Amino acid sequence: MAMDLLGAAGMTNGMKQFYSRLLLERALPNFVHNKFGLTAGIPRNGGRSIEFRRYTRPSAATTALTEGTPPSETQLTIANVQATVNQYGAFTRHSEVLSLQNFDPYIAQVSEVYGEQMGDTLDILTRNVIVAGTTVQFANTAASRGAVGGTTAHRLTYAEIREAVATLEAADGKPFPEFGSKHIGIIHPHTKQVMFGDSDIINSFQNAYPRDGSNPLISGEIGDFYGVRWVVTSNARIFGSEGASGASVYATMILGRQYYGVVDYEALGQRVIVKPVGSAGALDPLDQMGTIGWKAAHAAVRLNDAFAVRIEHTAGRNEGV
Repeated sequence: MAMDLLGAAGMTNGMKQFYSRLLLERALPNFVHNKFGLTAGIPRNGGRSIEFRRYTRPSAATTALTEGTPPSETQLTIANVQATVNQYGAFTRHSEVLSLQNFDPYIAQVSEVYGEQMGDTLDILTRNVIVAGTTVQFANTAASRGAVGGTTAHRLTYAEIREAVATLEAADGKPFPEFGSKHIGIIHPHTKQVMFGDSDIINSFQNAYPRDGSNPLISGEIGDFYGVRWVVTSNARIFGSEGASGASVYATMILGRQYYGVVDYEALGQRVIVKPVGSAGALDPLDQMGTIGWKAAHAAVRLNDAFAVRIEHTAGRNEGV
């Protein structure tokens, strides 16, 4: 007696691979670079540029006064830094059929993807401003970025951290009260790896923390160390192949308060924009397409280059050794 069997003869088209509607998680950096700046906004009808100002502190008055005679008048000065806000964005068109028949919730998923792209874009824009500061410390005895590498001695160590913090404090770079009165250190995961390989840092963790889940050697979270609160992100700057013998040079930032500012338009905030199928009028005469995108206005500017130190070092990857 004849029998239809799934996967045999004429029924093979009915044998389909099961399609899971559980979508995989996307790889997403930790967006940290916009968290530690002085935030400012430009109000509606306020133009697209902003000016930050500070009064310059006069030198200490160490000359004794002459009785009955006033000293020379002190002339004060004001320093200013300007920033211009620009807009950034991206979008995708999609068809009516795709939005209706796709297995996945297309509009919801693409909106989420574009929200992530917006966050990534703004994070990198600010990072590029932050790492361009003029106070730089090259690891070990290197005198330039091109000399960093070729030896494991150019990794980030306890000594490098102490030197950077001393430079920042000598320039009167202040810690962040809202972060436990600590400076902020931004590092790459590869840098975190080599920090946990430095014997001086390991000994400090062993001596300063109880031997329980709060110890960074157990938890894997660096937390606060040597007056610095450490945050880890894969968006930390890497100068690929710019070191000795083609080594990748990593930039670790030690930040003080008001090193940089972050600016946006208050009237044109960050947003994901969904235009449904049929919303384009005469440009879409048969109601066949919609769009999904994002737009944001943003600017970042360094306010005082002395209030951060960029340590350039290797991190156990492509060190040119």
